[in-house]
Amino acid sequence: MKNTHSEETRSYRDPIATRVRAAGRRKEALEAEYPGVRTAYDGFYLRLEELSEEGNRFFLGAEGIIGSELSFIVRAQADSELQLEEAVLLTTKDGRELASISGKRARKLALHLSDGWRCKALLCTTFFRAQDKSCIADIACICWAPEDAVTFKADLAYDAALENFSRNIAERLAKGDRADLSLSQEQYNNVLRSGGEWFLTPTVKREPLQKGAVVYKSQRSGTERIAGFAFRHRMGCNILASIFWVLLIAGIVALVWFFFF
Repeated sequence: MKNTHSEETRSYRDPIATRVRAAGRRKEALEAEYPGVRTAYDGFYLRLEELSEEGNRFFLGAEGIIGSELSFIVRAQADSELQLEEAVLLTTKDGRELASISGKRARKLALHLSDGWRCKALLCTTFFRAQDKSCIADIACICWAPEDAVTFKADLAYDAALENFSRNIAERLAKGDRADLSLSQEQYNNVLRSGGEWFLTPTVKREPLQKGAVVYKSQRSGTERIAGFAFRHRMGCNILASIFWVLLIAGIVALVWFFFF
């Protein structure tokens, strides 16, 4: 480049524009390495205020353990005009129906499920409504696209990372920590890069309660942790039963020895 006196000068480069272009190239490279969070992941909380009789018994009973996993199923049903539409149901792992989900969240879940997404439902908080002595439940929803439907270049254990991430979120819920489930691209990359061990999202506040409702359960007690382990693992049930019988027999032997010897 020459100035007005025909002298050779160095060309001017805008440092800000250079940094912007470099950041754009880094972003493009990162997007190629990891899946796009907006197209492959969804996380949100769902409040259920109309539960079935089975749902009220479940959430107010011993099985309603905070952080426990439930299931979503889609079922066709007739609406008010006798036309078929898809309803999303919340069920236990063994198929008992707890609630029917409606509104925008139901349509979003139905779309995810029809596209083959994995949709995890984790019990977050239960509330007791004094007016009709029923239950309200907050559910954490973690959804992700199947691995064969997303593109990425990084060497990732994709499904395993998100499964592990959902388990770690369940542990946070069990401690009463309402984790933010809406991940940014950087947070999502951290989850995949760490194999699901990164779950340091901030805590969010729950939605305001309706009048007459109080918190019934918001974290897991020590006895519920033992029960939760037993519910998740059949072997856990056997171990707990074995410990119980060993202690019972040991107690009987000790009493017999004390009174007769």
